[in-house]
Amino acid sequence: MKLKNVIVYTLSVFVFTIGCQQLNDQMKTGPDDTTSISVDDVNPDEIFYTGTVFVGDAGDRFGTDEYALNSATITDDMLNISVSYSGGCEDHQFTLVASDTFLESFPVQLHVSIAHDANGDPCEAYPTENYRFDLTPVKAMYQAAYRQEAGTILLRLKDAPDGELIYEFTM
Repeated sequence: MKLKNVIVYTLSVFVFTIGCQQLNDQMKTGPDDTTSISVDDVNPDEIFYTGTVFVGDAGDRFGTDEYALNSATITDDMLNISVSYSGGCEDHQFTLVASDTFLESFPVQLHVSIAHDANGDPCEAYPTENYRFDLTPVKAMYQAAYRQEAGTILLRLKDAPDGELIYEFTM
């Protein structure tokens, strides 16, 4: 009876080891849509992935999975964010969802949020990644609505750690 237990234990450890190695081989190291920046050339905190921008009522179409918004800044026409999330085995998508209606104030305001689709990722790693979102569709919407080339928009980014973001643009 003891020999049988030793054999079962040994086989269990062997199967567990193989399963863990296969899972490790499947873990992703970052989104597939990376920019052309080489990991060897820059600090990993400076690598940005490109996110999608959607203007309008998206509902839950782009996902409702949890994430932590660590930081958000605007540089030129780009919204730059740092996010952390649970996962690591599947591709995750982050989408900037912007309202299609400005709030009338000075400067005008616009509600925006980040939608996250984890694609059912069962892994429990907690990666942190940087994303960029091109704000030119928001700028074009402003220019069409107010017939001005230059402007300022107060972006009210949901869950932004530093509150509101100022998006200023010129011709």
